[in-house]
Amino acid sequence: MFSLLTTTLRPWLDDFVADSYESVLEEARSAMHQYFSSSTAADWESICKAVSTKLDARCSIVPRNTHNFSEAVLKRLRQPAARQGLIDPVEHFIYYPLDKGHIAVLDPPPYPRWLMILGQDLHWLVAVIVNILLVYLYLYYRERRWTELEREIMKLPGMESLDKDVQDVLEKVRRLQGVLADARDEHASLLLLQRDLLHGVAHEFRSPMARIQFALEMTEDADEAEQAELRAGIHQALNDLDKLVQELLYYARLKDSRSELDVVSLKPGDLLGSCLEQVSPFYPDVRFHLGDEARDIRIQADERLLKRMLLNLLRNAGRFAQSQCEISIRLDNENLLIRIEDDGVGIPPGKVQRIFEPFTRLDPSRSRDSGGCGLGLAIVMSIVRKHGWSIQVRDSLLGGACFEVGMPVSRD
Repeated sequence: MFSLLTTTLRPWLDDFVADSYESVLEEARSAMHQYFSSSTAADWESICKAVSTKLDARCSIVPRNTHNFSEAVLKRLRQPAARQGLIDPVEHFIYYPLDKGHIAVLDPPPYPRWLMILGQDLHWLVAVIVNILLVYLYLYYRERRWTELEREIMKLPGMESLDKDVQDVLEKVRRLQGVLADARDEHASLLLLQRDLLHGVAHEFRSPMARIQFALEMTEDADEAEQAELRAGIHQALNDLDKLVQELLYYARLKDSRSELDVVSLKPGDLLGSCLEQVSPFYPDVRFHLGDEARDIRIQADERLLKRMLLNLLRNAGRFAQSQCEISIRLDNENLLIRIEDDGVGIPPGKVQRIFEPFTRLDPSRSRDSGGCGLGLAIVMSIVRKHGWSIQVRDSLLGGACFEVGMPVSRD
């Protein structure tokens, strides 16, 4: 930028400064003519001092001879135009002839301060201003682009929960990286889930479909009583398939992170009571006992999902129990703990995590009719994770398994 200004602006500035200084010299010549035009030899010294003070340059009376002046200057001083003063175009001295023997000489007047700045520093100043302007325009453009990028980032899924007070773009980008990483992990887990569900569905459909096919093949040769029994078996197999499809759809909706919770304040103790009324008739040989401790404590939860979780846990306990199930609710610091335990065979060592996988049955001797479709505990785990709760599985003092769900207590 400086080189550009030197080649374009500097010549114009030099011409302007030269023209302006010529005006200064012309004014100084006119001032000397005004002071000396009607003076006498006796006044010359005092007039020189006055001129020196006014023009801020030394003024002196010099004898007119070749020792003090060149022949060219003396020749010009003899011309009629020099009677009002003569300006040296090279050295900028001003000569004013007083008489045939003396000349008043004024040293070059100083440049005005503004003219010195204009001649020496203006192009530097302009270069600085232009560079600052260019930097400002560039930064303004970049800021606009950053602002647009920010707006686009905030439109992405998962960014709406970011604190509005966060202004740092880098922090928003880091948050976006986290969102993308979570989305990548979720996508990978969904692919694994889809694969497992496809394998599980294929396996689970095989048994009822085989029963239906067998019944259809036997119907033609069976008598009326056997045909009625076979038709009942077909209807039962179709009901099993319908239940399996419903469970699969329910489980898929739970695994969808975009589904929202309908959170309300409720008492798990009351909900447990109604769930026991639904489950206990299906297991007449099992005694279900619900403790009274912490029955009035409230939590924040989706009532529909909490009820489904409790029903699944109670059904699981009822299927495994031999004679009794104990259900308790207690308060542990800021958490409410719901414990459901049975006196069944328990869970084999090292198999705790597997029971929450879809279509997992640890007891191969149990029939599919008594064991459900294998999604009950997988649904429980999905509900627990969706609420941000915790679940632990341990051996029960009754001899079977103990499921304990921890959930924060409501503060309202």
